[in-house]
Amino acid sequence: MNKYRFLITAGMLYGLVSVLAIPSILRVLMCTRQSSTCVTAFRRYIRTILHTNAWYDHPVSANSKFWTSLRAVRKAHSKSSRACSKLGAGQITQKDLALTQFGFIGYATLGAHRVQLYDEEYLESTTHMWRVLGYLLGIKDEYNICGRNWAETKLRLDIVMRRVYKPALENTNEDFEKMTKALVEGLWPLNTTLTTGSVLFFTKRLTYIKGYEYYSFDHLPNEIIDPKQKLYYYDLGWYDRFLVTYGLFIVTYLHKYSIVRWYLNIRVWLNELIFYYLPYIAIWKHGFKNSYVRIFTKDGGDKEFEFHLKAD
Repeated sequence: MNKYRFLITAGMLYGLVSVLAIPSILRVLMCTRQSSTCVTAFRRYIRTILHTNAWYDHPVSANSKFWTSLRAVRKAHSKSSRACSKLGAGQITQKDLALTQFGFIGYATLGAHRVQLYDEEYLESTTHMWRVLGYLLGIKDEYNICGRNWAETKLRLDIVMRRVYKPALENTNEDFEKMTKALVEGLWPLNTTLTTGSVLFFTKRLTYIKGYEYYSFDHLPNEIIDPKQKLYYYDLGWYDRFLVTYGLFIVTYLHKYSIVRWYLNIRVWLNELIFYYLPYIAIWKHGFKNSYVRIFTKDGGDKEFEFHLKAD
């Protein structure tokens, strides 16, 4: 995590966006009303970041914040699943959990070679960690998207990306657009370079959706290239195009250098540190009360998740 913090964090962001394209997951999120507005999306996704960081940063020992966080997430899944089931929005299934697991590591591992990252230790250790996390979060072994090693996991991730996420992101609806906009605008105080257009472009490019290519290697192996294919890059506004061009140049050609990774990782770490103690931009945008998000109580226990279930 310390070596590739920027890559892992960015991959998780685009993974969270792609998860919104899965209808069964989107229905549950809309039912719980945790992500439909800028403020609720802000609080939900900041909690997600804090929980994920707890799994990376805290030791796997009895009564540690690692276990406290896991228990809190499992409890929240159980509570929201039962409530949404009663309201007719469906429940959280093993399939949904496995697809969400892809959202956390899919792009950060499958896309590693596109930023010239070939660190086998990173790929193997990420596979192992999320195989264990998946199990602890309630995913049965036959549904766990992470296999016994990276080679096995890579095959599973590739199948899920091509057969589930690619068609889902090619056929999105208004609810997806609304929830994505709420996510990006909600997290904007954490990273003021986020825009809905650029984030969607990055997400669809990572999923190999036609028309979202930027470089010549942005195609699946053995894919027939249509020279008349429309390129959606040119539909973006000038600022979105600048963010895409600048961002892809940095990660594609410079991320392989240790000094650049160090700079990007430090920037992410400082952003999270400042945001935790003095989220001044969030205070300006969302108000003081909504800006401070905590997942642990002062005595080390877990804080209850907020639910705003709807019956319509």
